[in-house]
Amino acid sequence: MTVAKAVGIETEYGLMVWGVDVFSPFTAAQMVLNSYKSVGGPSIPMGMYYNVQTGDIQEDFDDEEYEAWDELEALEELERLVEKPKKKHKSYKKAKKDGHASAQTAQNGGQSVVLYGLGSLMLANGSRFYIDHAHPEYCTAESLSPRTVVAADKAGERIVSRCAAAVNRSGILPAGQQVLIYKNNSDYKGNSYGCHENYLLGVDLFEDLLRRRSHIIYRYLLPFLISRVVICGAGKVGYENRTPPALFQLTQRADFFETLTGIQTTYQRPLFNTRDEAHSNQNTYRRLHVILGDANLSEVSTYLKVGITQIMLHMLEAGYIKTDLTLENPVEAFRQVSRDLTFKKPLKLESGEQMTAVQLQAFYLDLAEKYLDEHDGTDEQWEVWDKWADVVEALENDDLAPLSRQLDWAIKKNVLERYLAGQQSTWEAAERWQPVIETILALGDDLTIGEAMAREAGLDWADYAQQREIYFNLRRLDLEYHDIRSDGDDAGLFYRLQNAGHVDRIVTDSDIERMIHTPPTDTRAWLRGKIVERFSRYIVGADWSYIQLQVPNRTPGQVYRLEFPNPLIGTEQEMSALWEHFRTPAQMFAYFLASNQT
Repeated sequence: MTVAKAVGIETEYGLMVWGVDVFSPFTAAQMVLNSYKSVGGPSIPMGMYYNVQTGDIQEDFDDEEYEAWDELEALEELERLVEKPKKKHKSYKKAKKDGHASAQTAQNGGQSVVLYGLGSLMLANGSRFYIDHAHPEYCTAESLSPRTVVAADKAGERIVSRCAAAVNRSGILPAGQQVLIYKNNSDYKGNSYGCHENYLLGVDLFEDLLRRRSHIIYRYLLPFLISRVVICGAGKVGYENRTPPALFQLTQRADFFETLTGIQTTYQRPLFNTRDEAHSNQNTYRRLHVILGDANLSEVSTYLKVGITQIMLHMLEAGYIKTDLTLENPVEAFRQVSRDLTFKKPLKLESGEQMTAVQLQAFYLDLAEKYLDEHDGTDEQWEVWDKWADVVEALENDDLAPLSRQLDWAIKKNVLERYLAGQQSTWEAAERWQPVIETILALGDDLTIGEAMAREAGLDWADYAQQREIYFNLRRLDLEYHDIRSDGDDAGLFYRLQNAGHVDRIVTDSDIERMIHTPPTDTRAWLRGKIVERFSRYIVGADWSYIQLQVPNRTPGQVYRLEFPNPLIGTEQEMSALWEHFRTPAQMFAYFLASNQT
């Protein structure tokens, strides 16, 4: 069964409080999350007990409106609103099969209460904003379109940035301190935090990957994900986690992966994550959790990261890939690809053959062209393929100039090279000094051993101070690249480049602003977001696949639960006409209850 590959991106943001040596990252993250109410639209707090009937609601209920609420009257109300809806609206049969409404009662001293995870908001744009391991984390709503995913991801950046700005304006922090947010993957202290992609899969492909035919992971999927770094790596100065020295890498994450498969994400990180949380009807759908990618600022990098992976998963689902590309050592290959700035070093395959990362991407690109030809690829799939082909061709021809406007690692590398040239220095010189400087830092600025190392390496110790300054400026520029402030004199380095017209784009500012307030139209996110927007004062619980509402009625404590087990229904196309009739939760539930009776 072919399943549309809905996608969402969840990003853990780096955070610091400037102007103080020691701070509580959790407290700072909580302040950022709490400030959403001052900058955002409707949202559902998911971190406390709260009750519609206690009065802890923004507005009072109109008791008259709900005095005689029950399912029978709601159905009659729907009949008045929409003439014979089940004959006119084709989504009824889908709703009968894939979704349902139900009523539940929970009592606590005569009051109904619902408890959800601390520090979490479900937003009216269909996304989720929360705290994870003391980091602000933003997870976009699911969408089928890579272009929409880019806009949704950028909307998340702006929301988080505006929340941080609100904290800094509020006067909560002492004078001279401010919260700064970075969209990167490492704090340079040995800690990495993720940017995870989530892809909707059919149950058959997921079960094959995890349980029945796991060789698919090693033969086809991991070689793709590892070689994908040359396209969507974010670039990084330095190395961490006791890995071999590197002055510049293509990806920020390679140093932190240590095993092949596993469920964990914060230690012994696996290249293939086996998390099995469907957030949907698990008998039909599953969710693939991809954790080895970088957090991207470039719209082109995000667009390709998501788009080419969707195509790859379609090919896997169709059994279209037959060539065994199993890497001899996938973990080591990940690090090698990250450190190979020539793009020429071959990776060893178990078959004895050798291929570079660019050659692997060229293989998948050619196969994708045949697949899309044979399977009537959509216009957007072909747009993704065209841009993918342009990038692979540039890498094959050592033509990095166009990539320095498109891909994060190339944009960043170009900036750093311009800085080095201004200092009459080179990558080679900085790379020779890097182990000396890092050793001195590790030894608490003990210069004795550092001087001996420098002389042994044939370096002039008199150059140490200058080379140290150059090295730290490379790292500073690396960090400044990821500052998500996008406007004015305080804009981060990436956004200064974009605002000056030096970076290619996929979406417009108006696309991004729209996604700050409205959900994607092509999945259940549309209906979920609209319910949050219109009925937030009645909602006592929400997650990706359900919403619970509580309304005053003759049965205290009754909670109505609406489930969305199919991520592909509840779209704007299906629901927009009827949605305009839903002025109360009663009318909305009546519709879904009626749909279950067809």
